[in-house]
Amino acid sequence: MQFEMNVTVLGVTRVTVDGRTFSSVFTGQDPVGDNAANTRGYEVTKIGCDPQVFDQLPNLKPGDNVNFVAMLRKAAGGKSQPFFVGVVPEKAAGSTANKQPADK
Repeated sequence: MQFEMNVTVLGVTRVTVDGRTFSSVFTGQDPVGDNAANTRGYEVTKIGCDPQVFDQLPNLKPGDNVNFVAMLRKAAGGKSQPFFVGVVPEKAAGSTANKQPADK
C-alpha cells in the first residue's frame, strides 16, 4: 500500500557500497511532546528511499516542502517505518484543472 507524505527536506544523500546504491532523505519537523522542551530547532529524521528519489530532486533547496510517495517497510522489533519510492510531481500553475471557462 502506498500513500503520500509531505515533509520538510533538509537534504538527500546517495552512496554506493560494494556495487549497491542506497539513498536517504533527511527531514526536519518542529519538536512535539516531551522532546519539545529539550530540543532547539528541528527534530531530524533519516528516511530511506529508492535511489531514483535523489534524481527526482535536482533543484532541491534545504527546507523545501516535498510530497513523497511512501510505503511502509518492516523494521526491527516488529515495527514498520516509511520508505520513499518517488516524488509526487508538482501541479503546473497553468493546468487545465485550475482554468476558468472562457466567456462566450
